[in-house]
Amino acid sequence: MLAMAITLVMASACEKTGSGMDKEGDLIDIPYEPQPAFIEQQQEFPVMEFPDDNPLTMDGIQLGRMLFFDPILSSDSTMSCSSCHLPEASFTDRLAVSPGVTGAVGRRSAMSLVNLGYANNEFFWDGRSKTLEEQALLPVEDPIELHEEWPNVEEKFRNHPDYPTLFRKAFGIDDRSKITKELAGKALAQFERTLVVGKGSRFYDVFVLENDFPTDEELRGYLMFFDASNGA
Repeated sequence: MLAMAITLVMASACEKTGSGMDKEGDLIDIPYEPQPAFIEQQQEFPVMEFPDDNPLTMDGIQLGRMLFFDPILSSDSTMSCSSCHLPEASFTDRLAVSPGVTGAVGRRSAMSLVNLGYANNEFFWDGRSKTLEEQALLPVEDPIELHEEWPNVEEKFRNHPDYPTLFRKAFGIDDRSKITKELAGKALAQFERTLVVGKGSRFYDVFVLENDFPTDEELRGYLMFFDASNGA
């Protein structure tokens, strides 16, 4: 009887992969029907480029939006990406330097994410990331920012009541053990590419359309921002 009990316990354990996770293929019955998403082309803006391995989809954007606003990415679940990138502040935090989850203060301010999808390389202030997908991963493990480890975050996703379904719908994985930081980075990058400001912004309406600056300060700011030498 003892041998039989041990066998049953082992068989049950083999059906699990990780703490509290369902057996292999547990997401296969959830429909995977990706619908392409499109970003409206803004007049005078360049055409936004998308990686071949991360096309824009409705479910990918939805997952990325949820991740962006979810403090689950931080070590104590008190901060999210949106804590330092406030939508009402053009996705900045209006601070000269930004504090992280432990209260430690960084050396730079949280940069705006508006129109970030039009950049093709050199993300962050120092340009250390070459893609949006790569950039999206680094704040999680930065000791001054979210101060977490990706293996811990992946485990939180796998045991979450909603994320396994959302990852399945966005990327077609067939079980929750296949949720990875790379897929999270792709979803975040998809959401970030939707943060487009065109018509209605002061820069677009005044400079792009009219090729004019209403103030000397704005002209100086433009020259510094784009490192332009003419007229500096």
